Amino acid sequence: MSARPERPQFCPWCGSPIGYEPHEHEPRYESLAEKARARGEDVPPLPERVQDALSGDSFAGVCPGCRTISHVVGHRANEE
Repeated sequence: MSARPERPQFCPWCGSPIGYEPHEHEPRYESLAEKARARGEDVPPLPERVQDALSGDSFAGVCPGCRTISHVVGHRANEE
């Protein structure tokens, strides 16, 4: 089996090749939970599988085919 690429390579909408670039990403759930705690609200933790899906490397790219900006979060290269 071949290894996964280090970054996403294709548009999720039309399949055109995209030159994705690394993109800084702060998971939104973290900042929302922080704001809620500042208001005195009790915030339950997200399930681990959800946190795993929303964490990881982040990439952004513009598709030359459908002209859509794609933002990929959670891409994990070479994991089994």
